[in-house]
Amino acid sequence: MKILYLGNSITLHGISHSIGWHGEWGMAASAAEKDYVHCLNRMIEEKESVSVEYKVRNVADFERMPDTFDLETLAELRDWAPDVLVLRICENTPEDKVEAFGEAYLRLIRYFQIPNIKIYAVGAFWKHERKEECIRRAGALLGVTYVSLEHLHSEAYQAIGLFEHSGVAAHPSDKGMKAIADAIFDAMRKTRTNAWFYPFVKPEPSSTRYRVQVGEIDVPCYVCRVSAMPFNRVWPGSQRPLDQTEMAYFVNFASAVPQEITVTMSRDFSEAVIRPLSKNIPLKIDGRKITFTLKDAGQYSLEIDGRHGNLHIFMDPLETDPAALEKDRERQKNATYYFAPGIHEAGMITLREGESLYIAEGAVVHGMVTAVDCGNIGIYGHGILDQSRYERNTYQSGIIRMTRCRNIEIEGIILRDSSAWTMTLLNCDGVECRNLKAIGMWRYNADGFDFCNCRNVHVTDCFLRNFDDVIVLKGLRTGEPSAELWNLENILVENCVLWCDWGGALEIGAETVADEYKNITFRNIDIIRNDSGALRIQSGDRAEVHDVLYEDIRVEYSGYDRASVYQQSDDMVYAPPEEYYVPDAIRVWMYCNMWTKDGILGHVHDITYKNIQVFTEPGMSAPACSFFGADGEHRVENVTIDGFYVNGISAVPDVNTNEFAGQPDVK
Repeated sequence: MKILYLGNSITLHGISHSIGWHGEWGMAASAAEKDYVHCLNRMIEEKESVSVEYKVRNVADFERMPDTFDLETLAELRDWAPDVLVLRICENTPEDKVEAFGEAYLRLIRYFQIPNIKIYAVGAFWKHERKEECIRRAGALLGVTYVSLEHLHSEAYQAIGLFEHSGVAAHPSDKGMKAIADAIFDAMRKTRTNAWFYPFVKPEPSSTRYRVQVGEIDVPCYVCRVSAMPFNRVWPGSQRPLDQTEMAYFVNFASAVPQEITVTMSRDFSEAVIRPLSKNIPLKIDGRKITFTLKDAGQYSLEIDGRHGNLHIFMDPLETDPAALEKDRERQKNATYYFAPGIHEAGMITLREGESLYIAEGAVVHGMVTAVDCGNIGIYGHGILDQSRYERNTYQSGIIRMTRCRNIEIEGIILRDSSAWTMTLLNCDGVECRNLKAIGMWRYNADGFDFCNCRNVHVTDCFLRNFDDVIVLKGLRTGEPSAELWNLENILVENCVLWCDWGGALEIGAETVADEYKNITFRNIDIIRNDSGALRIQSGDRAEVHDVLYEDIRVEYSGYDRASVYQQSDDMVYAPPEEYYVPDAIRVWMYCNMWTKDGILGHVHDITYKNIQVFTEPGMSAPACSFFGADGEHRVENVTIDGFYVNGISAVPDVNTNEFAGQPDVK
């Protein structure tokens, strides 16, 4: 392995008797073999059994004069064709040249991006946020590995007391040099696993309940609050009591290959299961340790002794396509609002025509995003958009709310702890939602994605866990006189994993204020928790709902699940029934009730359910399918069930109807 080190005095400094430095290695290591360059070389050779050939160059002039430095003076080093470049500079840049340093740093990386090289952009040894941000962003924009030394920003890692000259003494001691080498070596090991581990943001709390390892790499667990019981009510004007909630956990990383995961529990346990069950992932249990392999990118739930306190595992696909990587870099570079790794108090973010928001991996942004009457807007990244610090009456609109917008892209981010509906889109046209994760929704009416009078919508590869309906298609009267009530049409939801803590998982209604719902497809979806009907159509208004397809849907039932209860008063407590609960797999009904806005009934027809797979535990009854019309003129009819399976075996579903619904055609 050929390694090139470009740095400043921390990497290499010649003899300077005037300041009391007598070495020709990284200042202020006690000997050459103690500086980080030699420590890292030795670690690679000993732990990886790889022979290292290396070159070291002090490029402090680049730091001091970033706007005039001639990169061609480094041509011979580039032509040496190193396998690895360790870039550890920034401290000598003057304050008035930090911006120029950021641009020059990008040019320097591009200069060395020869085929197959791995580049490690190492952060500052002495804290300096502006310079650090230059390094972080360059790493993200150019797809190289950023290595933080933030944990070394203290005198404990400096050679204070070992040298008279204060400048020399501020350099890394042997302990500091070893710590720098450790940080770079850990980054090398991570990239070797063909996985990418998103930075964990302090002071975010991390879980001590689980220790999670991907290969040999420890991955910290984020904490989120979720509903502990299916106990809901119409919002009473106050927050939901915390004694109705509990903590759950999640990890997120990216991988291009199968990954062996090891989870070590902090306590003894009796049983474990990983969902979706359709993935058929075997677990190896050894005491408190659970080992399994995730073959594909996706979203998973590890459940220990039931559903409480579970671990969500989000394994994103690791992008390797050069065109896609360049597209992501352009999104970061051109973002109207860019949030770097760290905690940000953003409040209300308003997107306007052509604007975008990018939340970098390792960033937690507290606030919400809104847009009205604009188009060509986007929300991107792998960070977290969070409302956990806000009461419901602060942002009643939830985390994302867009009205009368067009050409919307939302991709990659995690949405956590919404104050109301997680994402609400009203009268929007052209919506693309990819690889989103919604987690930690515990409050009253914390719906998932509500598409209200929208058209041309595509949702794919998303995970949602919500306390109320999860993916919802509503016809909603907003109260705005100028709001045109569009039909809901051309909607595709696919390749998703859903956990419903209350209500319906895939929901049409209950408000259906529109003339038509049509050309709607739900396909290849795992519903791993289901409260009051997995596939639901509630027709509460005038809409004609037709040409709807549910295809390749898998619905899971657990003996730990209990029936939902409607809370009638503040002093009422949840008393779970003793028996397990099996809500309908399919439920369609029409009515006029408290949610009705039109006062006019509609019509539901030409609905197809194809290859519906139900998974139950031994001894559990199979779920029913129910269809109820409203009267002789407002009926449910022309329903087809083409393939209904219970635990992999073809079955005839238990069908319930009233006199205003035709019997479904069961094939």
